[in-house]
Amino acid sequence: MQHSPSTAKPRPRHTRILALASGKGGTGKTTVAVNLALALNRAGHTVCLLDADFGLSNAEVHLGLPSPLHTLENVLFDSMPLEECLVPVRPGLDLISGSNGVARMAELDVTSRKRLVAEFSALSGYDFLILDNSPGISAQVVSLCLATREIILVVNPEASALVDAYALIKVLKENGLWWPPLILVNRSESGVQARQVFTRFQETVEQFLGLKPLFLGAVPLDDAARKMTALGKPFVTLRDDLPASQAIMSIAKILAERLNKDWAKNKPADFFENVVVRMKQRPDFGLSQIAANSSAPTNDTTQPDVYMELVAVLDKASRLCEKLLENPAYSFVRDRFGLVRLAMDNFLNPLDRLRKPRGILKPRILVLSNHEQMRTMLGEIVAEVGYEGEAFAPGHGDFLKFRDTCNLILVSCDRPEALIRSCLLQIPEVPLILLTGFGNSSLETEFRHRTVAVVPRPFHINELRTILQSALH
Repeated sequence: MQHSPSTAKPRPRHTRILALASGKGGTGKTTVAVNLALALNRAGHTVCLLDADFGLSNAEVHLGLPSPLHTLENVLFDSMPLEECLVPVRPGLDLISGSNGVARMAELDVTSRKRLVAEFSALSGYDFLILDNSPGISAQVVSLCLATREIILVVNPEASALVDAYALIKVLKENGLWWPPLILVNRSESGVQARQVFTRFQETVEQFLGLKPLFLGAVPLDDAARKMTALGKPFVTLRDDLPASQAIMSIAKILAERLNKDWAKNKPADFFENVVVRMKQRPDFGLSQIAANSSAPTNDTTQPDVYMELVAVLDKASRLCEKLLENPAYSFVRDRFGLVRLAMDNFLNPLDRLRKPRGILKPRILVLSNHEQMRTMLGEIVAEVGYEGEAFAPGHGDFLKFRDTCNLILVSCDRPEALIRSCLLQIPEVPLILLTGFGNSSLETEFRHRTVAVVPRPFHINELRTILQSALH
């Protein structure tokens, strides 16, 4: 399906500036930026795509183009006219490679800044200026995002991507963000999943940061689109029938029709001058506050988002350890870091804390297993760590009588799982520790929202004791 410029709506009076960002690498942000630029162009709009990723400028790779001869750095420091850095992609769509130029904007003196403003006035002829930021959090990313009123945050359903996206919004707010960023969920398994991910993310950001992100849309997992991207072939221009192409074109249409009273402020020349000024002010990343929180324990609960920062740090540590610990002898360490991942996975819908039923002197743990020997052993471990334990075979015994007096359920994920599932559904408010089998367990996925730890088998008894003690303390 071809889009004709003649069918496009009249151009807006001012250039729309869209800043695409992500809290971490690997979300597919550049793929989205490139295909979104192509979709807007095919809809009849003139577009300039600025690859502002100073660490890995590769938008041209996604477009199937050779590396540009000149970059923004030549404009800023070699007095090269901006027009010489424009790389024609197709009629009405040009590319500028930022290289390290954007990151060095803070070095510009007054004279250079005035020349920069004059050069970027040439971009006023475009309908859209799309900025493909570096992943993560930096002075460059913060400055580019805050200089425009349209921030598109590309996230994945993975918890690590959402934690880092939260951290980016937090830093943006601490440096002046008051308007809602737009959230695009990439690589979602379904529209339902994308909406669920966004809703939980929106609720968390609104509760902890006082901002309410808006849902822009979702791009589904699409194997054909992924293969084309790997070959440097943008899928929007080659396959209109792909689900990913249709999603991108729908998002482009939404953006083109979206009304925003602040567009008039988005003149490219003023925008880049604003970026330089912000970078010179050195954005605050809240490191002093984080350090203070980590060095001086406090009972203050007025800042619940400190938990989110901790989760983000732990996730980065777990990924690093997974890379370092390649020796199979250290597999148990990786399993323990897997618990960090699980805790992080639950952060969007966290448990307040393990339940503390009234009138119970000792924490009570219910043990649930299909096998008698396993129930006996787990009951003994519970008693050894000083807790009250009650062991049940699924479908036998009065399981519900402990509904209001137990703190935790220790579940051995044995087959058949149907009876175990039925028992757990009867007490939906009690947190779980799951002992997974040697195969995949559907319980781990189904009850993820209330699971505080997953212990793979075979497990070490001392390790389970430690997890039980940590969970209830």
